[in-house]
Amino acid sequence: MRKIEGLEDSFKDSKIIYLVTFGPDGEKHSRPMTNFNDTPYHTIWFPTYKETRKVKDIKSNDEVLLIFPHKEKEKFFKIKGKAGFEDQEVTQEKWRWWYLYWRPEISDKFWFEKRGEHEERMIINVEPLEATILSKEQVEYISKPYKSIMPEKRL
Repeated sequence: MRKIEGLEDSFKDSKIIYLVTFGPDGEKHSRPMTNFNDTPYHTIWFPTYKETRKVKDIKSNDEVLLIFPHKEKEKFFKIKGKAGFEDQEVTQEKWRWWYLYWRPEISDKFWFEKRGEHEERMIINVEPLEATILSKEQVEYISKPYKSIMPEKRL
């Protein structure tokens, strides 16, 4: 994927990214996902569960979109990518890290059962292929994009 000015900084600043998947009928489904990835130029991963619409969508169509705010007000980045799933061993390690990232106060009490115990957990991997900049009006995949999480003024 070619580099675009501002993409990496905006990506790092976006704690929420919209993942857009496509159902078997082509219908778009979007949902907010927590972003803990460092760069949009390498594999981007998200924890999830097997029995979710996003997993079903990806199994039938591996094309996905990631949408997040540009540093310039009323602009967004869109990354087109191909999604797949991580193997179970890596999934267990990433899930453990993800849980402790959100709940660091329990790290001294935390334990995870051995692998194979949580087969419902999955990791979605997105290989970024192409990035573009969108205006607010072009963001058709999500209703009222980021209205509740975007500050009126950037510091």
